[in-house]
Amino acid sequence: MNWPAPGNDPWYLNNVAENTARRTFYGVNGIPIAWVDGFDAGNLSNITAITNNITNRTFLPTPYEITVSGDYVNNSVTVTAKAVSAQPAGTKYLRIAVVEKDYHASTPYPNGETHIAWSMLDMLPDATGTLLNIPAIGDSQTVTFNYNVAQVNFHPPTSLENLLTVVAFIQNQSTREVYQAGYAEVGVSTGAINSGALIQNTGAALFSGFAYNRSDSPIDVNLGINGNLPAGWAASAQTREGTPIPVNGGTLSLTLASRDSLYYDITVTPQGNSGGLILSADMSLASNPNISSSAKFSVSTNDVDILVVDDDGGEDYESYIVNELSQTSYVYGVVSINSGDIAPDDLNEINTIIWNCGVAKPTLTEEDRAALSQFLDNGGRLYLNGVDIAYELADPASPTYTTNSLAFFTNYLHASYIKRQHTFLVVKGITGDPITGNMTANIGLFGGTGAGTINSQLGQYPNQIAGGDFNAAPILYFITKPNEHPAIRATHNGTNGLGGVVFTTFGFETIAEASNRALFAEGVINWLNSITGIDDPVDPAAATRFELKANYPNPFNPSTTIAYDLPGNAGEQVVSLVIYNQLGQAVRALVNEPQMMGSHTVTWDGRDDAGKAVASGVYFYQLRYGEHRATRKMLLVR
Repeated sequence: MNWPAPGNDPWYLNNVAENTARRTFYGVNGIPIAWVDGFDAGNLSNITAITNNITNRTFLPTPYEITVSGDYVNNSVTVTAKAVSAQPAGTKYLRIAVVEKDYHASTPYPNGETHIAWSMLDMLPDATGTLLNIPAIGDSQTVTFNYNVAQVNFHPPTSLENLLTVVAFIQNQSTREVYQAGYAEVGVSTGAINSGALIQNTGAALFSGFAYNRSDSPIDVNLGINGNLPAGWAASAQTREGTPIPVNGGTLSLTLASRDSLYYDITVTPQGNSGGLILSADMSLASNPNISSSAKFSVSTNDVDILVVDDDGGEDYESYIVNELSQTSYVYGVVSINSGDIAPDDLNEINTIIWNCGVAKPTLTEEDRAALSQFLDNGGRLYLNGVDIAYELADPASPTYTTNSLAFFTNYLHASYIKRQHTFLVVKGITGDPITGNMTANIGLFGGTGAGTINSQLGQYPNQIAGGDFNAAPILYFITKPNEHPAIRATHNGTNGLGGVVFTTFGFETIAEASNRALFAEGVINWLNSITGIDDPVDPAAATRFELKANYPNPFNPSTTIAYDLPGNAGEQVVSLVIYNQLGQAVRALVNEPQMMGSHTVTWDGRDDAGKAVASGVYFYQLRYGEHRATRKMLLVR
């Protein structure tokens, strides 16, 4: 509006005439105010009454059907209204508005808001609309109008998913009652049919994705597959028709017909190398590459040091912990899943799991809990984080609560539930704690450079928990509340080994300060890896699989130990264990001789084959045994 002063509402200034006409139609002369179906609902002081009024109106039958579609290429909108029952008396208009569904400003507007939603940009053909003239039941009326491109592109689209948003409604001119409404988002839907895979390093991951054109006309797009392939890995992609899609260089030009779909497949092969990969299928508008959208795919081998389980419902929150892992020497991988996609035996060879739930609901399904229970019983190490996990598992008021979920919460997370909503958004480390004892500054759970998944305005609070038994201890407390905690650590005496758990009732991504995220991630990983007894001693002759284990210590100076297992069905074959630098040059051959099945260890003293001490940096060690091959990474710090 042009008020209050100074009258600089940018959406008002974008379309003064039609904004003024709609305000005048309702007689609005002050804000805030709400109108429900033509009736003045007041100044928002009684939200419950307004909500009830809206709910009650949804049960009333409507005499009309409305279908809405748009043509982004030709800048037009088409709406059809059909009478399906006796029409009410009075003069009625079909009104169409192109709106801005969602806008996030980098700096607040004068009213303090940064998030603006459902703002009118242009009305078609104008604010008055089109006089409705449908003769009888079963008849329809169709209109097509071109929109004002300059007004609609007030903030140009950035997502291929939403190029144009249109709302249409039939309204009584005198009573202002709305009889029916329709809505359409015009764009290209993109996504993954299957998005994650956990495989052996000799296997292959197969992914599928799609794109669907929701516009009334063809749309020209470019598609490319991109990702940072680990050394030795390979990836290829093609459409279902067999046309190759470039990987890490170039794009495929395509024309998507109206209401037509494109399907494509991606194949990833580690070729015997450990690690993980995140691929992005990037599709952009041919006429404007800045308008784009992406589908994400992730694959990890099942022999990495750390597995990140991306279970946040399609968000990108796992990127925060991945950023921290990328600065370490650990071999890690990411797997995006729908809850229940990981079976218990899938985790048998994983040492440490970081399971990110974000704000997804449900957080952990029965299948997830079964996989994690076996993992912990086998001596695994787990960092579990996300909003409302404690509430969902342990509060009888939760719709996902069961006696089994409570048993997992108690027996495997070693936690005790206190309450769902703790309103404090700042926490502190606990003096002397091995994870947070060095975190002396306040730790914000909202704002900063975090993702803001703890947000009281959205009803997303940290849960309050406590240690559930003598195995557990708190690691953080709410500021000024030293006896109230959102996070714990615990050892787990599993049936097959000693494991460990770190559990936070907030997502790692919501930690506001980058420095605190770095310290917390370091503390969690170091503590989990410090738990003794996780790898039970084994009979050296009992190994049944080929495995190259993480070196220890890592980082190291001056020496480190490398352990590996040779399978019992391979007989005596030549074993090769070689150290390489980042250029792929062989630095030191540690083993080059026949060895029998079983577990073996060897120490590297940080010297090359000539006995000269090598420089600080990242090195790779590769084990070869018959047809088997595995590679890991380590860090030498002088």
